Amino acid sequence: MIDDAWLDGRPSPSPVLRGLASNPATPVAVLLRLLDSWPEQVFEGLRRRRELPPPVRDAMLHHPSPRIRGALAAHPQVDPLARTELLADPQWRVRKRAFGQPGQEPLPDDVLVGLLTELDGPPPDMPFAREELIGELFEATGRDRRLLRLAAAHPRPGVRRFAASSLDWLDDLSRRALLEDEVSEVRAAAATSVARGQKVMEPGDLPDQHCHAFWYVLQRPLSQALIDQVLASGDLAALTVLGGNPTIPPDVVETLLRHPDPTVRRGVTGRADLTGDQLVRLATDPAVEVRTAVSTHPGLTERQRADIDIDVSTVPDDGHYGSADVRCRSLPYPDSTRPELADALRWARSVNPLLRRRAARNTELPADLVRILAEDSDLGVRVLLAQHHPAAPPALLLRCYLEYRCCGRDRLSELPQFPTDGLARFADEPDPAVRRLVALDPHASPALVDRLSADRDADVRRAMASSPRLSAPRIIALLDDPDLAEAAAANPALPVDQMQQILDGMTEG
Repeated sequence: MIDDAWLDGRPSPSPVLRGLASNPATPVAVLLRLLDSWPEQVFEGLRRRRELPPPVRDAMLHHPSPRIRGALAAHPQVDPLARTELLADPQWRVRKRAFGQPGQEPLPDDVLVGLLTELDGPPPDMPFAREELIGELFEATGRDRRLLRLAAAHPRPGVRRFAASSLDWLDDLSRRALLEDEVSEVRAAAATSVARGQKVMEPGDLPDQHCHAFWYVLQRPLSQALIDQVLASGDLAALTVLGGNPTIPPDVVETLLRHPDPTVRRGVTGRADLTGDQLVRLATDPAVEVRTAVSTHPGLTERQRADIDIDVSTVPDDGHYGSADVRCRSLPYPDSTRPELADALRWARSVNPLLRRRAARNTELPADLVRILAEDSDLGVRVLLAQHHPAAPPALLLRCYLEYRCCGRDRLSELPQFPTDGLARFADEPDPAVRRLVALDPHASPALVDRLSADRDADVRRAMASSPRLSAPRIIALLDDPDLAEAAAANPALPVDQMQQILDGMTEG
Protein backbone atom coordinates (compact mmCIF):
# COMPACT_ATOMS: atom_id res chain seq x y z
CA MET A 1 0.00 0.00 0.00
CA ILE A 2 1.14 3.57 -0.71
CA ASP A 3 2.35 5.18 2.51
CA ASP A 4 -0.25 7.41 4.17
CA ALA A 5 1.31 7.66 7.61
CA TRP A 6 0.88 11.44 7.28
CA LEU A 7 -2.71 10.93 8.46
CA ASP A 8 -1.87 8.43 11.16
CA GLY A 9 1.07 10.60 12.19
CA ARG A 10 2.48 11.26 15.60
CA PRO A 11 0.09 11.35 18.57
CA SER A 12 -1.63 14.65 19.20
CA PRO A 13 0.19 16.79 21.78
CA SER A 14 -3.17 17.34 23.46
CA PRO A 15 -4.91 14.11 24.52
CA VAL A 16 -7.73 16.17 26.07
CA LEU A 17 -8.59 17.79 22.72
CA ARG A 18 -8.34 14.45 20.97
CA GLY A 19 -10.69 12.94 23.55
CA LEU A 20 -13.20 15.78 23.20
CA ALA A 21 -13.23 15.28 19.42
CA SER A 22 -14.14 11.59 19.85
CA ASN A 23 -16.63 12.14 22.71
CA PRO A 24 -20.11 11.12 21.47
CA ALA A 25 -21.72 13.76 23.74
CA THR A 26 -19.64 16.70 22.50
CA PRO A 27 -22.08 19.28 21.08
CA VAL A 28 -21.81 20.38 17.46
CA ALA A 29 -20.80 23.88 18.54
CA VAL A 30 -17.83 22.49 20.49
CA LEU A 31 -16.82 20.20 17.62
CA LEU A 32 -16.88 23.13 15.20
CA ARG A 33 -14.80 25.17 17.62
CA LEU A 34 -12.25 22.34 17.80
CA LEU A 35 -12.13 22.20 14.01
CA ASP A 36 -11.66 25.93 13.77
CA SER A 37 -8.94 26.37 16.39
CA TRP A 38 -7.13 23.02 16.84
CA PRO A 39 -7.45 20.96 13.62
CA GLU A 40 -4.02 19.31 13.93
CA GLN A 41 -4.85 18.09 17.44
CA VAL A 42 -8.32 16.69 16.74
CA PHE A 43 -8.30 15.00 13.34
CA GLU A 44 -7.55 11.59 14.86
CA GLY A 45 -10.38 11.92 17.37
CA LEU A 46 -12.84 12.98 14.67
CA ARG A 47 -11.85 10.03 12.52
CA ARG A 48 -12.59 7.66 15.42
CA ARG A 49 -16.07 9.08 16.14
CA ARG A 50 -18.94 6.72 15.40
CA GLU A 51 -21.16 9.63 14.38
CA LEU A 52 -20.26 12.79 12.48
CA PRO A 53 -23.10 15.32 12.67
CA PRO A 54 -23.92 16.83 9.24
CA PRO A 55 -22.60 20.34 10.11
CA VAL A 56 -19.32 18.76 11.22
CA ARG A 57 -19.08 16.66 8.04
CA ASP A 58 -19.65 19.80 5.95
CA ALA A 59 -17.00 21.72 7.88
CA MET A 60 -14.52 18.86 7.47
CA LEU A 61 -15.23 18.60 3.75
CA HIS A 62 -14.25 22.22 3.15
CA HIS A 63 -11.62 22.56 5.86
CA PRO A 64 -8.24 24.04 4.93
CA SER A 65 -6.33 21.27 6.74
CA PRO A 66 -5.67 18.23 4.50
CA ARG A 67 -5.53 16.03 7.61
CA ILE A 68 -9.10 17.01 8.50
CA ARG A 69 -10.28 16.35 4.94
CA GLY A 70 -8.32 13.08 4.96
CA ALA A 71 -9.95 12.07 8.25
CA LEU A 72 -13.36 12.62 6.64
CA ALA A 73 -12.34 10.62 3.57
CA ALA A 74 -11.40 7.71 5.86
CA HIS A 75 -14.57 7.83 7.98
CA PRO A 76 -17.14 5.05 7.48
CA GLN A 77 -19.99 7.59 7.44
CA VAL A 78 -18.72 9.70 4.56
CA ASP A 79 -21.27 9.48 1.73
CA PRO A 80 -20.36 8.81 -1.92
CA LEU A 81 -21.23 12.41 -2.89
CA ALA A 82 -18.70 13.83 -0.41
CA ARG A 83 -16.13 11.21 -1.42
CA THR A 84 -16.61 12.22 -5.04
CA GLU A 85 -15.75 15.80 -4.08
CA LEU A 86 -12.75 14.58 -2.08
CA LEU A 87 -11.54 12.68 -5.14
CA ALA A 88 -10.89 16.12 -6.65
CA ASP A 89 -9.10 17.42 -3.56
CA PRO A 90 -6.00 19.56 -4.20
CA GLN A 91 -3.96 17.24 -1.91
CA TRP A 92 -3.18 13.87 -3.50
CA ARG A 93 -3.04 12.12 -0.11
CA VAL A 94 -6.66 13.10 0.51
CA ARG A 95 -7.66 11.92 -2.93
CA LYS A 96 -6.05 8.54 -2.30
CA ARG A 97 -7.83 8.24 1.06
CA ALA A 98 -11.13 8.80 -0.76
CA PHE A 99 -10.52 5.72 -2.93
CA GLY A 100 -12.28 3.69 -0.25
CA GLN A 101 -12.07 2.35 3.29
CA PRO A 102 -13.69 -0.66 5.01
CA GLY A 103 -17.34 -0.04 5.83
CA GLN A 104 -17.87 2.78 3.34
CA GLU A 105 -20.65 2.79 0.77
CA PRO A 106 -19.29 1.86 -2.70
CA LEU A 107 -18.75 4.60 -5.25
CA PRO A 108 -21.12 4.53 -8.25
CA ASP A 109 -19.89 3.21 -11.60
CA ASP A 110 -19.69 6.60 -13.30
CA VAL A 111 -17.48 7.99 -10.52
CA LEU A 112 -15.16 4.97 -10.74
CA VAL A 113 -14.93 5.35 -14.53
CA GLY A 114 -13.99 9.02 -14.11
CA LEU A 115 -11.44 8.14 -11.45
CA LEU A 116 -9.88 5.52 -13.71
CA THR A 117 -9.60 8.19 -16.39
CA GLU A 118 -7.69 10.45 -14.01
CA LEU A 119 -5.40 7.66 -12.84
CA ASP A 120 -4.55 6.76 -16.43
CA GLY A 121 -2.61 10.04 -16.64
CA PRO A 122 -1.85 11.00 -13.04
CA PRO A 123 -1.29 14.73 -12.41
CA PRO A 124 2.24 15.80 -11.50
CA ASP A 125 1.55 15.86 -7.75
CA MET A 126 0.70 12.15 -7.78
CA PRO A 127 4.18 10.59 -7.37
CA PHE A 128 3.11 7.13 -8.56
CA ALA A 129 2.66 5.31 -11.83
CA ARG A 130 -0.69 4.34 -13.34
CA GLU A 131 -0.33 0.68 -12.38
CA GLU A 132 0.42 1.55 -8.74
CA LEU A 133 -2.55 3.89 -8.44
CA ILE A 134 -5.09 1.64 -10.11
CA GLY A 135 -3.74 -1.20 -8.01
CA GLU A 136 -4.29 0.94 -4.90
CA LEU A 137 -7.85 1.65 -6.03
CA PHE A 138 -8.44 -2.06 -6.56
CA GLU A 139 -7.24 -2.81 -3.02
CA ALA A 140 -9.27 0.08 -1.56
CA THR A 141 -12.46 -1.28 -3.13
CA GLY A 142 -11.88 -4.64 -1.47
CA ARG A 143 -10.70 -6.20 -4.75
CA ASP A 144 -14.14 -5.60 -6.22
CA ARG A 145 -14.31 -7.31 -9.61
CA ARG A 146 -16.72 -4.57 -10.66
CA LEU A 147 -13.76 -2.19 -10.90
CA LEU A 148 -11.83 -4.53 -13.20
CA ARG A 149 -14.94 -5.02 -15.31
CA LEU A 150 -15.25 -1.24 -15.68
CA ALA A 151 -11.53 -1.01 -16.44
CA ALA A 152 -11.84 -3.70 -19.12
CA ALA A 153 -14.50 -1.66 -20.92
CA HIS A 154 -12.88 1.75 -20.31
CA PRO A 155 -12.35 4.07 -23.30
CA ARG A 156 -8.71 4.66 -22.31
CA PRO A 157 -6.37 1.92 -23.60
CA GLY A 158 -4.01 2.43 -20.64
CA VAL A 159 -6.80 1.48 -18.24
CA ARG A 160 -7.81 -1.49 -20.38
CA ARG A 161 -4.18 -2.59 -20.39
CA PHE A 162 -4.24 -2.71 -16.59
CA ALA A 163 -7.35 -4.90 -16.69
CA ALA A 164 -5.72 -7.09 -19.34
CA SER A 165 -2.95 -7.96 -16.89
CA SER A 166 -5.54 -9.50 -14.53
CA LEU A 167 -7.56 -11.72 -16.87
CA ASP A 168 -8.08 -14.36 -14.19
CA TRP A 169 -10.34 -11.93 -12.30
CA LEU A 170 -12.56 -11.19 -15.29
CA ASP A 171 -15.55 -12.93 -16.84
CA ASP A 172 -15.27 -14.69 -20.20
CA LEU A 173 -16.88 -11.80 -22.12
CA SER A 174 -14.41 -9.22 -20.76
CA ARG A 175 -11.46 -11.56 -21.33
CA ARG A 176 -12.45 -12.16 -24.94
CA ALA A 177 -12.90 -8.42 -25.55
CA LEU A 178 -9.42 -7.64 -24.23
CA LEU A 179 -7.81 -10.42 -26.26
CA GLU A 180 -9.46 -8.91 -29.36
CA ASP A 181 -8.95 -5.24 -28.39
CA GLU A 182 -8.38 -2.76 -31.19
CA VAL A 183 -5.19 -1.49 -29.51
CA SER A 184 -2.19 -3.77 -29.98
CA GLU A 185 -0.70 -2.96 -26.55
CA VAL A 186 -3.91 -4.09 -24.84
CA ARG A 187 -4.05 -7.29 -26.90
CA ALA A 188 -0.41 -7.95 -26.07
CA ALA A 189 -0.99 -7.44 -22.34
CA ALA A 190 -3.95 -9.82 -22.45
CA ALA A 191 -1.96 -12.42 -24.39
CA THR A 192 0.89 -12.09 -21.90
CA SER A 193 -1.54 -12.64 -19.04
CA VAL A 194 -2.83 -15.81 -20.70
CA ALA A 195 0.68 -17.05 -21.38
CA ARG A 196 1.74 -16.32 -17.82
CA GLY A 197 -1.15 -18.39 -16.53
CA GLN A 198 -0.31 -21.28 -18.85
CA LYS A 199 3.47 -21.20 -18.53
CA VAL A 200 5.05 -24.32 -17.07
CA MET A 201 7.62 -23.39 -14.45
CA GLU A 202 11.16 -24.66 -14.99
CA PRO A 203 14.05 -25.00 -12.47
CA GLY A 204 15.42 -21.63 -13.57
CA ASP A 205 12.15 -19.93 -12.58
CA LEU A 206 12.46 -20.89 -8.90
CA PRO A 207 14.32 -18.30 -6.77
CA ASP A 208 17.24 -19.51 -4.69
CA GLN A 209 15.66 -18.43 -1.41
CA HIS A 210 12.22 -18.55 0.16
CA CYS A 211 10.29 -15.42 -0.80
CA HIS A 212 6.92 -14.48 -2.26
CA ALA A 213 8.08 -15.38 -5.77
CA PHE A 214 9.38 -18.75 -4.53
CA TRP A 215 5.97 -19.77 -3.19
CA TYR A 216 4.21 -18.33 -6.23
CA VAL A 217 6.26 -20.50 -8.59
CA LEU A 218 5.50 -23.66 -6.60
CA GLN A 219 1.77 -23.06 -7.04
CA ARG A 220 2.02 -22.79 -10.83
CA PRO A 221 2.11 -25.68 -13.35
CA LEU A 222 5.53 -27.31 -12.88
CA SER A 223 7.82 -29.16 -15.25
CA GLN A 224 8.96 -32.64 -14.27
CA ALA A 225 12.47 -31.27 -13.93
CA LEU A 226 11.37 -28.72 -11.36
CA ILE A 227 9.28 -31.30 -9.49
CA ASP A 228 12.32 -33.61 -9.34
CA GLN A 229 14.47 -30.74 -8.10
CA VAL A 230 12.07 -29.94 -5.26
CA LEU A 231 11.70 -33.61 -4.32
CA ALA A 232 15.46 -33.99 -4.13
CA SER A 233 15.97 -30.77 -2.19
CA GLY A 234 14.69 -32.05 1.16
CA ASP A 235 13.14 -28.59 1.71
CA LEU A 236 10.16 -29.47 3.92
CA ALA A 237 8.41 -26.14 3.43
CA ALA A 238 8.73 -26.41 -0.36
CA LEU A 239 7.53 -30.02 -0.31
CA THR A 240 4.51 -29.02 1.75
CA VAL A 241 3.50 -26.35 -0.77
CA LEU A 242 4.18 -28.78 -3.60
CA GLY A 243 1.69 -31.18 -2.03
CA GLY A 244 -1.12 -28.70 -2.56
CA ASN A 245 -0.30 -27.96 -6.20
CA PRO A 246 -3.24 -29.36 -8.23
CA THR A 247 -1.09 -29.90 -11.34
CA ILE A 248 1.42 -32.42 -9.99
CA PRO A 249 0.96 -36.02 -11.27
CA PRO A 250 -0.50 -38.85 -9.14
CA ASP A 251 2.84 -40.59 -8.61
CA VAL A 252 4.25 -37.42 -7.01
CA VAL A 253 1.21 -37.15 -4.76
CA GLU A 254 1.81 -40.73 -3.67
CA THR A 255 5.49 -40.00 -3.00
CA LEU A 256 4.59 -37.03 -0.80
CA LEU A 257 1.89 -39.01 0.99
CA ARG A 258 4.55 -41.56 2.01
CA HIS A 259 7.08 -38.92 3.12
CA PRO A 260 8.47 -39.59 6.63
CA ASP A 261 7.79 -36.03 7.81
CA PRO A 262 4.16 -35.43 8.88
CA THR A 263 4.32 -31.79 7.76
CA VAL A 264 4.77 -32.95 4.17
CA ARG A 265 2.03 -35.55 4.45
CA ARG A 266 -0.31 -32.93 5.83
CA GLY A 267 0.40 -30.82 2.76
CA VAL A 268 -1.49 -33.25 0.52
CA THR A 269 -4.58 -33.61 2.75
CA GLY A 270 -6.56 -30.88 1.02
CA ARG A 271 -6.23 -32.23 -2.50
CA ALA A 272 -9.49 -32.84 -4.32
CA ASP A 273 -8.01 -35.74 -6.32
CA LEU A 274 -7.17 -38.02 -3.38
CA THR A 275 -8.38 -41.58 -3.91
CA GLY A 276 -10.47 -43.47 -1.39
CA ASP A 277 -7.47 -45.57 -0.40
CA GLN A 278 -5.32 -42.47 0.12
CA LEU A 279 -8.01 -40.86 2.28
CA VAL A 280 -8.19 -43.97 4.45
CA ARG A 281 -4.43 -44.01 4.90
CA LEU A 282 -4.34 -40.34 5.82
CA ALA A 283 -7.26 -40.80 8.21
CA THR A 284 -5.26 -43.45 10.07
CA ASP A 285 -1.90 -41.65 9.83
CA PRO A 286 0.26 -41.99 12.98
CA ALA A 287 0.53 -38.19 13.23
CA VAL A 288 -2.54 -36.54 14.76
CA GLU A 289 -1.98 -33.32 12.80
CA VAL A 290 -2.28 -35.27 9.54
CA ARG A 291 -5.43 -37.07 10.68
CA THR A 292 -6.95 -33.78 11.83
CA ALA A 293 -6.15 -32.01 8.57
CA VAL A 294 -7.73 -34.69 6.39
CA SER A 295 -10.78 -35.05 8.64
CA THR A 296 -12.59 -32.22 6.84
CA HIS A 297 -12.01 -33.64 3.34
CA PRO A 298 -15.25 -33.69 1.29
CA GLY A 299 -14.45 -37.21 0.09
CA LEU A 300 -15.07 -38.64 3.56
CA THR A 301 -18.45 -39.68 4.90
CA GLU A 302 -19.68 -38.55 8.31
CA ARG A 303 -19.26 -42.11 9.55
CA GLN A 304 -15.63 -42.09 8.45
CA ARG A 305 -15.09 -38.70 10.09
CA ALA A 306 -16.50 -39.98 13.36
CA ASP A 307 -13.85 -42.70 13.47
CA ILE A 308 -10.89 -40.31 13.04
CA ASP A 309 -8.98 -39.39 16.19
CA ILE A 310 -8.23 -35.66 15.83
CA ASP A 311 -6.84 -32.74 17.81
CA VAL A 312 -8.22 -29.36 16.69
CA SER A 313 -5.36 -27.44 18.27
CA THR A 314 -3.02 -28.82 15.57
CA VAL A 315 -4.80 -26.96 12.74
CA PRO A 316 -3.01 -23.66 12.00
CA ASP A 317 -6.00 -21.87 10.51
CA ASP A 318 -8.57 -22.95 13.09
CA GLY A 319 -6.78 -24.20 16.16
CA HIS A 320 -6.41 -20.84 17.87
CA TYR A 321 -10.17 -20.50 18.22
CA GLY A 322 -10.20 -23.46 20.57
CA SER A 323 -7.06 -22.73 22.55
CA ALA A 324 -6.69 -20.22 25.34
CA ASP A 325 -2.94 -19.80 25.17
CA VAL A 326 -2.07 -19.76 21.47
CA ARG A 327 -0.91 -16.39 20.21
CA CYS A 328 -2.43 -15.20 16.95
CA ARG A 329 -1.60 -12.23 14.81
CA SER A 330 -4.88 -10.89 13.46
CA LEU A 331 -8.54 -10.52 14.21
CA PRO A 332 -11.03 -12.72 12.38
CA TYR A 333 -12.72 -9.55 11.06
CA PRO A 334 -13.56 -9.14 8.28
CA ASP A 335 -13.85 -12.81 7.37
CA SER A 336 -13.21 -13.58 3.72
CA THR A 337 -13.65 -17.32 4.36
CA ARG A 338 -17.40 -17.26 5.04
CA PRO A 339 -18.86 -20.41 3.48
CA GLU A 340 -21.86 -20.62 1.21
CA LEU A 341 -25.11 -21.16 3.09
CA ALA A 342 -25.69 -24.58 1.52
CA ASP A 343 -22.31 -25.77 2.78
CA ALA A 344 -22.84 -24.20 6.19
CA LEU A 345 -26.21 -25.94 6.60
CA ARG A 346 -24.57 -29.27 5.93
CA TRP A 347 -21.49 -28.66 8.08
CA ALA A 348 -23.44 -27.31 11.07
CA ARG A 349 -24.54 -30.85 11.99
CA SER A 350 -21.22 -32.54 11.21
CA VAL A 351 -19.49 -34.74 13.76
CA ASN A 352 -16.32 -32.81 12.95
CA PRO A 353 -15.86 -29.63 15.03
CA LEU A 354 -13.69 -28.02 12.35
CA LEU A 355 -16.55 -28.24 9.87
CA ARG A 356 -18.93 -26.87 12.47
CA ARG A 357 -16.51 -23.98 12.97
CA ARG A 358 -16.70 -23.23 9.26
CA ALA A 359 -20.47 -23.28 9.44
CA ALA A 360 -20.45 -20.90 12.41
CA ARG A 361 -18.89 -18.20 10.22
CA ASN A 362 -22.00 -17.92 8.07
CA THR A 363 -24.16 -14.97 9.09
CA GLU A 364 -27.32 -16.41 7.51
CA LEU A 365 -27.66 -19.60 9.56
CA PRO A 366 -31.29 -20.10 10.64
CA ALA A 367 -32.38 -19.73 14.24
CA ASP A 368 -32.58 -23.46 14.99
CA LEU A 369 -28.95 -24.01 14.01
CA VAL A 370 -27.85 -20.89 15.90
CA ARG A 371 -29.41 -22.37 19.04
CA ILE A 372 -27.66 -25.70 18.47
CA LEU A 373 -24.24 -24.21 17.75
CA ALA A 374 -24.53 -21.83 20.71
CA GLU A 375 -24.41 -24.91 22.96
CA ASP A 376 -21.73 -26.72 20.96
CA SER A 377 -19.15 -28.66 22.97
CA ASP A 378 -16.31 -26.99 21.04
CA LEU A 379 -15.17 -23.55 22.19
CA GLY A 380 -14.10 -22.62 18.67
CA VAL A 381 -17.61 -23.21 17.31
CA ARG A 382 -19.16 -21.09 20.04
CA VAL A 383 -16.68 -18.26 19.64
CA LEU A 384 -16.98 -18.08 15.86
CA LEU A 385 -20.76 -18.06 16.08
CA ALA A 386 -20.63 -15.27 18.67
CA GLN A 387 -18.21 -13.25 16.54
CA HIS A 388 -20.06 -13.57 13.26
CA HIS A 389 -23.80 -14.22 13.63
CA PRO A 390 -26.00 -11.15 14.27
CA ALA A 391 -28.52 -13.31 16.17
CA ALA A 392 -25.99 -14.98 18.45
CA PRO A 393 -27.58 -15.07 21.95
CA PRO A 394 -26.32 -12.37 24.35
CA ALA A 395 -25.54 -15.01 26.98
CA LEU A 396 -23.27 -16.74 24.44
CA LEU A 397 -21.31 -13.54 23.84
CA LEU A 398 -20.64 -13.09 27.54
CA ARG A 399 -19.77 -16.76 27.99
CA CYS A 400 -17.28 -16.62 25.14
CA TYR A 401 -15.74 -13.42 26.46
CA LEU A 402 -15.17 -15.08 29.82
CA GLU A 403 -13.81 -18.36 28.40
CA TYR A 404 -11.82 -17.12 25.41
CA ARG A 405 -8.41 -15.41 25.40
CA CYS A 406 -7.47 -14.83 21.78
CA CYS A 407 -8.35 -13.14 18.47
CA GLY A 408 -11.43 -10.94 18.56
CA ARG A 409 -12.16 -11.24 22.27
CA ASP A 410 -12.58 -7.48 22.78
CA ARG A 411 -14.77 -7.24 19.69
CA LEU A 412 -17.32 -9.46 21.43
CA SER A 413 -17.97 -6.77 24.05
CA GLU A 414 -18.47 -4.17 21.29
CA LEU A 415 -21.27 -6.08 19.55
CA PRO A 416 -24.74 -4.57 20.02
CA GLN A 417 -26.23 -7.70 21.59
CA PHE A 418 -23.51 -8.02 24.24
CA PRO A 419 -25.30 -8.08 27.63
CA THR A 420 -24.38 -5.20 29.94
CA ASP A 421 -26.67 -5.54 32.96
CA GLY A 422 -24.99 -7.10 35.95
CA LEU A 423 -21.40 -6.76 34.74
CA ALA A 424 -20.49 -4.97 37.96
CA ARG A 425 -20.22 -8.38 39.59
CA PHE A 426 -16.89 -8.87 37.83
CA ALA A 427 -15.18 -5.98 39.65
CA ASP A 428 -12.80 -8.23 41.56
CA GLU A 429 -12.03 -10.80 38.87
CA PRO A 430 -8.30 -11.58 38.51
CA ASP A 431 -8.45 -11.15 34.72
CA PRO A 432 -8.19 -7.40 33.98
CA ALA A 433 -10.06 -7.86 30.68
CA VAL A 434 -13.04 -9.11 32.71
CA ARG A 435 -12.76 -6.27 35.24
CA ARG A 436 -12.98 -3.85 32.31
CA LEU A 437 -16.53 -5.06 31.66
CA VAL A 438 -17.73 -3.13 34.72
CA ALA A 439 -17.45 0.05 32.62
CA LEU A 440 -20.24 -1.27 30.36
CA ASP A 441 -22.75 -1.86 33.17
CA PRO A 442 -25.34 0.94 33.08
CA HIS A 443 -26.15 0.26 36.75
CA ALA A 444 -22.63 0.06 38.16
CA SER A 445 -22.30 2.34 41.16
CA PRO A 446 -20.19 5.49 40.68
CA ALA A 447 -18.21 4.49 43.78
CA LEU A 448 -17.27 1.14 42.20
CA VAL A 449 -16.26 2.74 38.91
CA ASP A 450 -14.30 5.35 40.85
CA ARG A 451 -12.43 2.59 42.72
CA LEU A 452 -11.57 0.76 39.51
CA SER A 453 -10.33 3.99 37.91
CA ALA A 454 -7.33 3.48 40.21
CA ASP A 455 -6.94 -0.21 39.27
CA ARG A 456 -3.46 -1.67 38.97
CA ASP A 457 -4.09 -2.41 35.28
CA ALA A 458 -3.79 0.54 32.86
CA ASP A 459 -6.48 -0.74 30.50
CA VAL A 460 -8.96 -1.09 33.36
CA ARG A 461 -8.19 2.47 34.47
CA ARG A 462 -8.77 3.79 30.95
CA ALA A 463 -12.05 1.87 30.62
CA MET A 464 -13.33 3.35 33.87
CA ALA A 465 -12.17 6.84 32.90
CA SER A 466 -14.46 6.62 29.86
CA SER A 467 -17.42 5.10 31.74
CA PRO A 468 -20.49 7.39 31.94
CA ARG A 469 -21.09 5.97 35.46
CA LEU A 470 -17.99 7.75 36.71
CA SER A 471 -18.83 10.87 38.72
CA ALA A 472 -18.29 14.24 37.06
CA PRO A 473 -15.77 15.42 39.69
CA ARG A 474 -13.68 12.30 39.17
CA ILE A 475 -13.81 12.72 35.37
CA ILE A 476 -12.62 16.30 35.69
CA ALA A 477 -9.84 15.26 38.04
CA LEU A 478 -8.61 12.63 35.56
CA LEU A 479 -8.19 15.28 32.86
CA ASP A 480 -4.90 16.10 34.59
CA ASP A 481 -3.69 12.48 34.46
CA PRO A 482 -1.45 12.08 31.38
CA ASP A 483 -2.43 8.41 30.99
CA LEU A 484 -6.18 8.91 31.43
CA ALA A 485 -6.80 12.42 30.09
CA GLU A 486 -7.94 11.30 26.64
CA ALA A 487 -10.30 8.65 28.00
CA ALA A 488 -11.75 11.13 30.52
CA ALA A 489 -12.22 13.81 27.85
CA ALA A 490 -14.03 11.23 25.71
CA ASN A 491 -16.40 10.34 28.56
CA PRO A 492 -19.98 11.25 27.55
CA ALA A 493 -20.71 12.21 31.18
CA LEU A 494 -18.23 15.09 31.03
CA PRO A 495 -20.35 18.25 31.55
CA VAL A 496 -20.66 20.47 28.49
CA ASP A 497 -19.79 23.57 30.51
CA GLN A 498 -16.55 21.83 31.50
CA MET A 499 -15.81 21.22 27.81
CA GLN A 500 -16.25 24.92 27.15
CA GLN A 501 -14.01 25.78 30.09
CA ILE A 502 -11.28 23.52 28.73
CA LEU A 503 -11.37 25.29 25.39
CA ASP A 504 -11.54 28.73 26.99
CA GLY A 505 -8.47 27.89 29.05
CA MET A 506 -6.55 26.74 25.99
CA THR A 507 -7.54 29.86 24.10
CA GLU A 508 -6.38 32.10 26.91
CA GLY A 509 -3.18 30.10 27.30
